[in-house]
Amino acid sequence: MRDMILNIRKIAGKDSGKLIPVILLSVLDSMLNSCMYGVMIFILIDLADSIFTFEKLKLYSLILLGVFLLRCVTQAISLSKVQHDGPVISKKLRLSLGNHIRSLNLGFFNQNSQGRLNAILTTDVSDFETILTHCVCDLVKAIAFSVFSLLIAFALDWKFGIAIGVIALLGLPLLNISGTLSARSGKRTHSAKENVVSHLLEYIGGIKTFRLYNLTGERFSRLDDALLGLKKESTKAELSLLPFILSFSTVTSCLIPIALILGAYLLTVQSMEPVSFIAVLLIAVSVSSMMSTLGSLYPQVRSLNRACENMLSVLGEKPFSYEKETLKASNADIAFDHVSFSYTGKEQVLKDISFAAKQGTTTALIGPSGSGKTTIVSLLSRFWDVTGGRITIGGQDIRDISPDALTANMAVVFQDVYLLNDTIMNNIKVGKPDASDAEVISAARSANCHDFIVTMENGYDTMIGEGGSTISGGERQRISIARALLKDAPIVLLDETTSSLDADNEREIQAAFDRLMQNKTVFVIAHRLNTIMGADNILVLNQGEIMEFGNHKELMRTGGWYAQMVEQQRQAEQWAV
Repeated sequence: MRDMILNIRKIAGKDSGKLIPVILLSVLDSMLNSCMYGVMIFILIDLADSIFTFEKLKLYSLILLGVFLLRCVTQAISLSKVQHDGPVISKKLRLSLGNHIRSLNLGFFNQNSQGRLNAILTTDVSDFETILTHCVCDLVKAIAFSVFSLLIAFALDWKFGIAIGVIALLGLPLLNISGTLSARSGKRTHSAKENVVSHLLEYIGGIKTFRLYNLTGERFSRLDDALLGLKKESTKAELSLLPFILSFSTVTSCLIPIALILGAYLLTVQSMEPVSFIAVLLIAVSVSSMMSTLGSLYPQVRSLNRACENMLSVLGEKPFSYEKETLKASNADIAFDHVSFSYTGKEQVLKDISFAAKQGTTTALIGPSGSGKTTIVSLLSRFWDVTGGRITIGGQDIRDISPDALTANMAVVFQDVYLLNDTIMNNIKVGKPDASDAEVISAARSANCHDFIVTMENGYDTMIGEGGSTISGGERQRISIARALLKDAPIVLLDETTSSLDADNEREIQAAFDRLMQNKTVFVIAHRLNTIMGADNILVLNQGEIMEFGNHKELMRTGGWYAQMVEQQRQAEQWAV
């Protein structure tokens, strides 16, 4: 209970104060519930003493009606407030988690599977909402009612109060053990669920490949094993809790026969009043019922508390630090000043890299696989922070700039294009959400995708599948280029943007870039050397170091790696079959 309250305070922050009135109302509801039992006791007392009259019937009826109406009002206010505040807190929590996650470096995503992140943002937040909207109130009611009943039992007869207290104390270790086991098994079951989600996403994303290799259905053993693992963990969780839940239920069920035996003894041997005997039995029944509720609720709360721990672990990850919310620079000059970088626990990927890219110039990055080309672009986009040196834009260290402000000044076109499950119009507007239809169409024309768009059934309002699954790779890439053109950012990052296009389209799009990206700072990751011969600067990278630097003519004169590659590609283009 204490851990749950602390976790709620950590996660909900100031909003956790909204639960205080709900908790107080739950305590009040327990007191009113005790009052109803009290009225029943007085009725039985009057019946036993043969003094129950019609006047008392009216009085007791009015009291019960008043308590009932007051409970209805109390529960209505409590439930309305918690059902309103719970989803509001959950909404803020999802936004907070989303904003926090996108502020983390890519290492976080490499260490956490899609299944885990999906479970945290959906299942865990939903479980946390369940704690707020149901578990907190029910748990407070069960505990408060049990405490009130125990106090009344002591007031009636201290021996009976001790008996109930002893039984409750005997049941608490069993309750605690079941809660601890539930928390442990909950973690294992949650991990199994994450594994299933990860493999489901993998299965859906790679369905074409799996069908071609006949790995669908039961043949896709990775998903089948994950599902079997979830079944195994779920079964183990239920079976591990069963003995302790049954034991706790057995102990609490003993309250009624013990109350009957002890009450009968006190009634016959120690001259206990019959009225007190009746009250003892009623209290035993009510406490037994409430303790049973507590027995089933507490393990559930401990299990759901795992959701809080998962979210706190994510919120505990340190985001990128920065000092300035905006990038205010007089130019888009980019400089890498003795930059070194290594991924966590690995050898250096970049080693003391220094170069400058002036505004209005194009810098091409070439080299063998693993040479550091993509890492340079990732560092410039601040997907990672450098481990040595610094990167500046307009003389400002990018570590001082908000990542959102930084990427707002960049237009990106990568080979792996991701499109939304939305219209073509809205997919292009990702580059500039407030753009007019005319601006979108103009960008589409420049990216050479207008012609194929208008031939579709609904034109720009045509829905394309998630990831652009309903259109070709070349069409996806041209829509991505239209996004970049529409954004019109001062810095442009390209990853072989013309690799999926035929020669005619390549020339047209290259001409569009030449026209619309003038005075921009452009970085191109190149694989086909003939596409970057006109670049102002060409960086030849190998094993994280700059082997050569210059323009095409300068590098051809040196006769180094670049010149050899250009010659080899020319010879390859002359081959014929």
